[in-house]
Amino acid sequence: MYDAVVSAMNHPDPFNPYMGLFNFRSIKALSARDASLDVVTPRPRAPPIGPYSEFSDIPSRHEYSSHEVHYPRFLYLLPQKLFKYTLSSKSFSEMLPKYVSSNFETPDICHAGHIHYDGYGLVPYCRSNDIPLTVMGRGKILNNFYNLSQISRRKIRKTLDYADGIFCVSESLARIANNITETPKATVLPNGADPSRYPTDSEATIRQELGIDQDTTLVMFCGGYTERKGIREICDALDNIRNDDVAFVFVGHYGDLRTELLAELKASHHENYRVLWEVPPLGLRRWFAAADIFMLPSHAEGRPNTIYESMASETAVVASAVSGIPEQVVDEETGLLIPKKDSDSLATALNSLIGNSKERERMGTNGKERLVSKGWTWEAHGQRLANLHETIINDGQLPAAEILG
Repeated sequence: MYDAVVSAMNHPDPFNPYMGLFNFRSIKALSARDASLDVVTPRPRAPPIGPYSEFSDIPSRHEYSSHEVHYPRFLYLLPQKLFKYTLSSKSFSEMLPKYVSSNFETPDICHAGHIHYDGYGLVPYCRSNDIPLTVMGRGKILNNFYNLSQISRRKIRKTLDYADGIFCVSESLARIANNITETPKATVLPNGADPSRYPTDSEATIRQELGIDQDTTLVMFCGGYTERKGIREICDALDNIRNDDVAFVFVGHYGDLRTELLAELKASHHENYRVLWEVPPLGLRRWFAAADIFMLPSHAEGRPNTIYESMASETAVVASAVSGIPEQVVDEETGLLIPKKDSDSLATALNSLIGNSKERERMGTNGKERLVSKGWTWEAHGQRLANLHETIINDGQLPAAEILG
């Protein structure tokens, strides 16, 4: 048994229960191991009006079934692009050590759900208390590191250099992290999905309830309505995608291209589509179980959780061959990989699977078998995270065999 303080700014709260579900599931999986957790999810100090005024309704603490979360406030200035790595970052890193010191016993280790803000904010506390720090390396910061400003890169590098362990969700991200730090210390810690939670045995009933005919090919997208997730490539591909008994479902909870997507769908020859917002996890798993094809033409990723969910639900995948996606999807075995920013290739890949149900089923079966054989589940994630923490607590560092070469 060990004690840990976990900071995860991107985590659900009573106001937004779908924010950062991957962090929630990671913490839940860790809490099921031999770890006693104090979890902090800092939230912007609520202004009287504006986009963050609703944060005033978030309580100071909230009890989930697996762990309690504290919601301390810090100064978060808009626009985010201007202040994220300057004034907001300074407010966060000053608030977090004081809050942890005042509210929790000194832990054996601290763990950050993200490099920034969480990891950067925990560095002063860990340094002053001589406590090891581990950070999760996810796609957005590491993939964009060399395009960030000098001050942003300095803060991220400072965090990574101080950390005793950098746990990346893909091999591609671990290599980037090891190139940034003076001493390589990044290892791979995959997320995952639990096939037993996806009601594939009830697919026919679910389709009937959703109003999707059994013979209709259902193509699904799940992610942000953003340029980075490939929404514009989807829009460009629509008129070249077969429309013989095809339905589309789009699921997202953020992004400013939703209106553009709706306009393009209305102007296309497709009539059977739904563009949804903030679908609860149970409903999302039903859509995955009902889908025949999952598409994700992203420009950059880590290892997307949505692809793990597709594999768990035996759904064939069409996705861009970027970042960690080729580590998940075996081309022509569990799905089809396409070049990024290529709407023609997207349409061609979708059309080849829309017209071939046997190939879709083969890829879906292979995907689930790959997920299970690789141990890409949340239970395995929690056990590996606990093992990595205990190694660092007991030995002071990860053995060379754990670090990605």
